[in-house]
Amino acid sequence: MTPLLTLNDAALDAIAKATEVGQFLWQREWAERNGGNLSIDLTDVLPSLPTSTATVQRVAKLPLAAAGHCYFMKGSGERMRDLVRPDQAGCIIRIDDQAQGYQVLWGGRGREDYKPTSELLSHIKLLLDARQRGSSDRCVVHTHPHELIMLSHHPLLGKDATAFNLACWKMLPEVRAFVPRGVRLVPYLRSGSVALSDATVTALQTADVAMWEKHGAVAMGTDALAAFDLIDVANKGARLYLGCLASGFEPDGLSDAQLLDLQTAFSLPSASF
Repeated sequence: MTPLLTLNDAALDAIAKATEVGQFLWQREWAERNGGNLSIDLTDVLPSLPTSTATVQRVAKLPLAAAGHCYFMKGSGERMRDLVRPDQAGCIIRIDDQAQGYQVLWGGRGREDYKPTSELLSHIKLLLDARQRGSSDRCVVHTHPHELIMLSHHPLLGKDATAFNLACWKMLPEVRAFVPRGVRLVPYLRSGSVALSDATVTALQTADVAMWEKHGAVAMGTDALAAFDLIDVANKGARLYLGCLASGFEPDGLSDAQLLDLQTAFSLPSASF
């Protein structure tokens, strides 16, 4: 299939950042096999798309508000490391004007029947919700960060969002500063389910990272690098905390007074879980 659009500089830049993040996730071993996914809302970047004769792939329950929107997505079954060739491991789709399906306009190994991520519906919901809230977030990243997943298995911290966040925040001032709204815990729900997508939308309305219990993390940002940073910094806190436990001691961590001082000095939101 001949590509139905030519990418402008803004689209190429957004996809280049996604390619870079794909390599980061693979190098950290957070993206085993085809694990994780990534989507970018390119609707504002590619506002004038040509009328397409490409086949519409039907999708049930697409939000009507997504009609005409354009997204770059990692392909279903594709590996994050292969995003170095985004036209092979990803695609740009346009939701048709009736919001009954999508058309592959670019990438997808040149196939009209190429399928984007199995989390298509949940990613579109997240990106639409960001728009409706007036957020500038245009990218969703889902990956499997080791230490955050480990901490979600903890019999106490994995069920207590306040304790979970304190364990991460207290290990390093930057964790409190760069993940200011913290991590919202999402109880275990089946991958790809409507319940999981809805719970993730709710979580990211008030938190920087949604932590799927015993599975992985989701974050949003203005681009792929910004979304990755949130997960990376949150995981740093979890890694330091678990490293102390593995060394045989419970870390002192930053005191309540020190955390409050950071909150005041940098105008950070108060902890609310």
